[in-house]
Amino acid sequence: MISCLFTFIAITPVQAETNDKRYEMMLEDIIYLFLSPLESKAIKDYFGEIYLSDFCKFVEVKTKPDQAYRYETTYQFITYERAIMPPYHLFTLKVENKSPTDWFIKDVKVRKLAENEDYTKMCRKPIQVQ
Repeated sequence: MISCLFTFIAITPVQAETNDKRYEMMLEDIIYLFLSPLESKAIKDYFGEIYLSDFCKFVEVKTKPDQAYRYETTYQFITYERAIMPPYHLFTLKVENKSPTDWFIKDVKVRKLAENEDYTKMCRKPIQVQ
């Protein structure tokens, strides 16, 4: 009985941490989806056409302490041609909002990835809800 209790106590924090991480990743996916029109605009402005892309990560999120619901968010995504074919470009997009729904691009940085640079280590797939 004691060993069963010990096993339950040892597993529970790990499972809770995993659930918290999945929830956090799901929230990131929602925010990324919400910001996707800005991503499309940045890609079109840079290339002159829309390329396929995948979310990588949020780099930084800052709040504007003097104003409610005002944020400056920096995130990264990868673009590629056709069916996940090179050349790959890493975009770092900084966006800000004037109101809860009025977002604009503040800064765009683009870097072409080297042929030996593995973008799969930089980016993650969307969370799968089961």
